[in-house]
Amino acid sequence: MRTILSLFAASAVFAAPLAASAETLSFTLENKTSNMVVQVHVSPVDGGKSVELLRKKGLYGGKSRQLTIDDGTDACVYRIRVVFEGDSYYDLRDKVDFCETGSYTIAE
Repeated sequence: MRTILSLFAASAVFAAPLAASAETLSFTLENKTSNMVVQVHVSPVDGGKSVELLRKKGLYGGKSRQLTIDDGTDACVYRIRVVFEGDSYYDLRDKVDFCETGSYTIAE
């Protein structure tokens, strides 16, 4: 009887639908400008909300930092918007595939 219950429990686990897995992406942001970056926003190109990645921690010119995109989607391709100190911003309109690249560089 115990074996039958164990087999039933095991089959129930495998029969349950698998939850959709969201992908967490990491990349190194390199700031090769003379200005401090105060915000980095990314949003999936196929729609979805924008996520701010620096979380109130600036990135000085000449420095780099590992950032993680954990927006609950399985997207790879994002739009990126970088805001510098003094409210100037750099808006990348090209697509960045963070599944294919491990770093992104901002240069003057």
